[in-house]
Amino acid sequence: MNYKTEMIMIKSIKYLALCSTLLLGVSCSDQLRLDEREASFNKDYFTYSRYQLTTSIINVAKSYGKSAVDAPKGQAALYFMDTYSADQIAGFYNKTDANWSYQEVNAYAGTGADGAGQLRTLEAVTKLATTEGNMANVAAADILKCVVGAYLTEKYGDVPFTEAVQGRAGSLFPKFDSQKVVYETMFTMLDKAIAILADPNSKGLPADHDVLFKGDKTKWIKFANSLKFRLMAHSYDAFKKAGRDLGAEMQTIASGTNYMSAVGDNAGLTFPGTTEADSWYTQRTWGTGNTFTEQKPTKYLIDQLVAFDDPRMYVIFAPVLSPLSSKPTRVDETIKINGFSYIINHYPATAADAAALIAAGRDLNGNITSVPYVLDAKWFGTPNPTNVQALYGGTGLAGSNGFYDNRRITGFSALLAKASDPRLKAVLMEADEMAFLLAEARQKGWISAGTVKGFYDNGIKLSFQRWQIEDGTKPATYIGSDKIVDNFTAYTAKAGVALDGTAADLDKIATQKWLSMLITNQTEAYTDYKRTGKPAFVGKIAQSFGAYTYPQRYMYPLDEASNNKANYDAAVTALGGKDLPSAKMWILN
Repeated sequence: MNYKTEMIMIKSIKYLALCSTLLLGVSCSDQLRLDEREASFNKDYFTYSRYQLTTSIINVAKSYGKSAVDAPKGQAALYFMDTYSADQIAGFYNKTDANWSYQEVNAYAGTGADGAGQLRTLEAVTKLATTEGNMANVAAADILKCVVGAYLTEKYGDVPFTEAVQGRAGSLFPKFDSQKVVYETMFTMLDKAIAILADPNSKGLPADHDVLFKGDKTKWIKFANSLKFRLMAHSYDAFKKAGRDLGAEMQTIASGTNYMSAVGDNAGLTFPGTTEADSWYTQRTWGTGNTFTEQKPTKYLIDQLVAFDDPRMYVIFAPVLSPLSSKPTRVDETIKINGFSYIINHYPATAADAAALIAAGRDLNGNITSVPYVLDAKWFGTPNPTNVQALYGGTGLAGSNGFYDNRRITGFSALLAKASDPRLKAVLMEADEMAFLLAEARQKGWISAGTVKGFYDNGIKLSFQRWQIEDGTKPATYIGSDKIVDNFTAYTAKAGVALDGTAADLDKIATQKWLSMLITNQTEAYTDYKRTGKPAFVGKIAQSFGAYTYPQRYMYPLDEASNNKANYDAAVTALGGKDLPSAKMWILN
């Protein structure tokens, strides 16, 4: 490594140390001790695993959580459609990354200074921590390797994993492991990590460097078990066809208590919010604000939220800021929701062009239909992805962010414009997802622990709680509210939400899980639709806007076809001979 690169690395790690200080609320005296160490930072970073562990946790979480603003996944999951854009499904078919993409960075290569090279940095943690005897650091690194490995294999199919980042050992052209081998390897790694962390004599995970769980081994164990359960749910059918029933292993996890079951167990990082680089993805403190305004929720998402009068809508989204109105003249009003104030400009529909009052959309089967504008709408999503900024006469409205906005359509709430907030996290996995996985597994007969209703209702409750929605008496309206309160029991009893013991329960579980992963984990929402086909309307509508079938995967990066051709060719053969987004990987066959 040359001097310039080394200095870049040191500056990056000092920044990451500052992140950990802010994330953990480290005291002034602790900060002084951090400052005292800077004289030997160059030596320490490359000598001690704890520094590399901090780097790894931040880089893995920040990249994984970036799915919140991933446009192709957002449309594939039918959450968002971007202004100044078009059919994002096409992005799966006509765009091939130059390198392996783990949310826009190469997980195999890089120094870590730009967030890339997560697997490389994690391997450094493993080697350093093993030499030190800090095996708890090794366990944490293996858990994070499984996060990255799962992301890559569920994005591409067969990927390099067992031979990954072994260039210094002479493995310059790593083989692509079959997806089955990748999963089996991850199961083994997670089991080993859990055993290490359960050993009271295992050393490592210092609280001032473990920015995820502050050195709490129990929470790492819960994360590992929950991640394993997620991966087993994703691959259950494929392994069953291959002769291995994962049910017994899933039952062992489900019948115990060592899995994520409370918001305090969630694996995610809060952003410090001190600079643009360490702030929440859609913040408006720095920059153009395009990321905040350009994503518009789909009509199909908003319709679901409105149908359930879902309290999450009032936390995540703002009301329409410039609705077409039945009022004869423009009327402005200020309303408050969840403690945030919004100025609403009502524009008389009589002054609008007739063409602005209607747009093309889809029914739930993906058939073309007309979608008239609802006058004085408070909550209204975009019905199609074409020129979203211009729909319903949304171009050039006062207060808009140019081509990257449309104030006729619902946008993000002021909460999501903040640089930092406990609700805005770089999420790896949360307890509500685990609850819905348990509900699915119980309903399908993979496990016998618990009840479908118990797991399902708990998933909804946990999703509400992570957004700081309080359980109590629901007000007549949230207009004027300082916080969002709903009766959780009444919500789970609503038509369309309440389970009834029929096959339709799987659809309800999928729908509520889809709503719960909005913003928090859109990568998993995309994977879940691919493996379950639920909610059914997601795929039908998403692919109806273009000429492409629903994408099952991303194409392999360009550099593999040229630099690692023999192994690339073998991986493509396993897909059926063509490297196409429509090709189904092993877990989906």
